Amino acid sequence: MLDFRAPLDNSLIIGGAKLLLPEILRVRMADAEIKVIGDGVDRFKELAGKRTVLCPNHSNRHDPEVMLALSSMVKEDFNFIAAREVFDWNHGLNGWFLQRMGCYSVVRGAVDRESFKTTKRLLVEGKKKLVLFPEGEISKQNDVLLPLESGVAQLGFMALDELQKIKPDEPLFILPIAIKYTYKGDLTHYLPELLQKIESHLGIKCDTADTIYQRVRNAAQVVLKTLEDEYNLHPKPETSLDERINGLKSQALKIIAEYLDVDLPADGRHLEWVRILRNTMDDYIYADHDSLPPYQRQIHEEKSEKIRGFYKDLDRVVNFIAIYDGYLAPPISQERMLSVLELIEIEVFGNAKIKGPRLILIDIGNPIDLLSVFSEYKKHKRTVIEKICLEISSQLISRLCEIDRQRTPVYVN
Repeated sequence: MLDFRAPLDNSLIIGGAKLLLPEILRVRMADAEIKVIGDGVDRFKELAGKRTVLCPNHSNRHDPEVMLALSSMVKEDFNFIAAREVFDWNHGLNGWFLQRMGCYSVVRGAVDRESFKTTKRLLVEGKKKLVLFPEGEISKQNDVLLPLESGVAQLGFMALDELQKIKPDEPLFILPIAIKYTYKGDLTHYLPELLQKIESHLGIKCDTADTIYQRVRNAAQVVLKTLEDEYNLHPKPETSLDERINGLKSQALKIIAEYLDVDLPADGRHLEWVRILRNTMDDYIYADHDSLPPYQRQIHEEKSEKIRGFYKDLDRVVNFIAIYDGYLAPPISQERMLSVLELIEIEVFGNAKIKGPRLILIDIGNPIDLLSVFSEYKKHKRTVIEKICLEISSQLISRLCEIDRQRTPVYVN
């Protein structure tokens, strides 16, 4: 298993990052602006000094920067939990910086005891609030929530159980936080150009008489058919689009599972399968094999290289895990249309750029007091954990809807 990376909070580096935040928003995030709607900042400050797990939705790779901006607005520093693999990016420089920003690692979907112990310790100490993205993966969808991992509630109750030994009356809160990425201007004029680029790469003859929606659907159909051929799938003509999408996800994951000799739970969701396979792959690739004789080490490296190729398949499944037939049913906001086009761009070109300056809106939810249900939790742990996860999910969805109600979206004709 990947080794644990502990938080090494450095006030100078944290302060420097906050000072550089305007430049980060301008350069790295294409001149983004971040705003907390309503009286969110004041309501957040009501939890000052209180042990709190902050639970934002995770739709974008820039969510950590958004939470850093929030920490600056409320004048508090946060600790963060981040997936273990991101600490190795840029030859470990990413991890060096993250640790000094107060981040520590977790192996997603696994029993990561060191990470759990650190979470309990930080929450019991109560010096900083803790940011944990309960979806576990970046959804890449601005207004769709992936199924939440139960770990956020479990970790909260584990810490509260420890806290009871020294301060039995001290509460511990979970605070849902909705983040929505919107564009400042009307970008619908950009859609035909982007679509033409995608169509050209897919070999589609552009019919300008078609609506934007129809052209996007045509492009998605070509991508789907190409991937079905790649994964040796031959659906019947009457198979619905949703069935084809789900069949493709299942096939991609089952091919990896067969190679790794992993039994996937028959009743598991695709996201659960992704987590199981990712952990198995990480365990093999990052296993300590330096002590092996040269030949055995060579064989391990050859297999590791083949396994690394499966990360692309996992990312492909996650990218399209929230997509379903009818996702682009009218009225279609430009954000939703562009999010789908960006997924197609990533699949076709390998990356997607930010399309224009964004206004990133934050809505602060209502704190969930774990102490108030702790006695019930002791009797019915699974039921209470499910109840807390449902409350987090419900608040995030309702807050994302509330953000939309307070703005005037631009719709695609």
